[in-house]
Amino acid sequence: MAIMEQHRGFAPAMRSADRAYLAWAAVAIAYAIAFLQRVSPQSITQNFMADFSTDAAGVAMLASSYFWGYTLMQIPAGLLVDRYGVKRVVLVSMAASSLGSAAFALAPNLLDVFAARLVVACGDALVFTALLKLVALSFKDERFGIMSGISQVSGYVGGVIATTPLAAAVSGFGWRACFVFIACVGVANLCFASLVLKTDPVAHSSKTLRGVLAASRQSLSQLANWGCAMSFASHFAVVTTLSGVWGIPMVAHFFNISPSAASTPLLAFMVCNAIGSIVLGHAADRAATALDTALIRICLLRMLLIAMLLPPVAHALGFLYVTIVFAVLGLVAGGTVPLVLKCTKRLYTAELIGVGASVNTTAAGIFAGAAQPVIGLAMVGVSRLAGSGVEHGAASISDAGFGTLVGILLLMSLPGIAGPWLMRSKLMVRE
Repeated sequence: MAIMEQHRGFAPAMRSADRAYLAWAAVAIAYAIAFLQRVSPQSITQNFMADFSTDAAGVAMLASSYFWGYTLMQIPAGLLVDRYGVKRVVLVSMAASSLGSAAFALAPNLLDVFAARLVVACGDALVFTALLKLVALSFKDERFGIMSGISQVSGYVGGVIATTPLAAAVSGFGWRACFVFIACVGVANLCFASLVLKTDPVAHSSKTLRGVLAASRQSLSQLANWGCAMSFASHFAVVTTLSGVWGIPMVAHFFNISPSAASTPLLAFMVCNAIGSIVLGHAADRAATALDTALIRICLLRMLLIAMLLPPVAHALGFLYVTIVFAVLGLVAGGTVPLVLKCTKRLYTAELIGVGASVNTTAAGIFAGAAQPVIGLAMVGVSRLAGSGVEHGAASISDAGFGTLVGILLLMSLPGIAGPWLMRSKLMVRE
């Protein structure tokens, strides 16, 4: 009898634990889809250009629309999750992402494409904040670190799917069918999440949007905090532009191969990004007393790796060389984020780290969004001056155009060197 009573008491606990992992899985899948949406343009570039009779400027607009939508929702994201709970925010986020994905797949013109991607981005912007909140509420403190790390890796899984698998699917079924399918997966995950996520009581938070904005304005009055935002914005804009927009088209052009075959280096990048987040993130704990120096060194290494992708070097050393460079770049990129997060916590303290994350992410989105049209126009303009920009499509970008891309990415990396210098004095005070 006692054994039966013990079993009855144990079963609800097991069901509660199981439900916590199922709820986490639902939101983690949403984050993987969001990451896939962010870096998917590189896998559809050629088909997109052909369907809309556009060039690199059109692809730049496609990428820019996502960055602007993502940026607009960053500051209120934490407040919305605190006010309305994880379930409500996540369900609205999933619905917006799925609706936007379907609208993107059916868009008849570039204006509709821009609007659809804006909707997708506004939905996706809420997911990771909600995921971290869910981890904090559902798991004990001793599990928070590992579950947060795995949560970040779930996004990289979506990034992996956006490389070789998506490129192959686009080749076989077309990009529109692929994004309809992504929308359907999102709807199915929405139904799953509505069942496994617990209904949250409305949080009685004293925070208001005005208070968050006031804290953000105050934080921007300090030079060190600008340095932190510059460091993250430089990293995010450079890495996302290369790995999420122009990586596959560049490799396909270098070696005259299909987008599916060209996605292999980007697949290596995404896998190594996940590895770098865990391995180098753990190693970053040892750099706690020299965060500024570590950030400068890792930025210089990233710049060196990007320079190694210049067209003459890539042509001379071949496909395997480019794959190795992308893989090492993934490790470096994965190890950068933990360093920036450590600086954010040191500068803002634990009480205001949400404001710090919002400021950093907003700066990154603005920088990335503003850079895309400049990059696209520069690539097209230089290619035409070099005599290979007569026709539309991927062929309108020459070696000169992709060399210009590398040069612009190197210039965009410079704030990543200046930022740690601005943080140095305050980081030393906080130690």
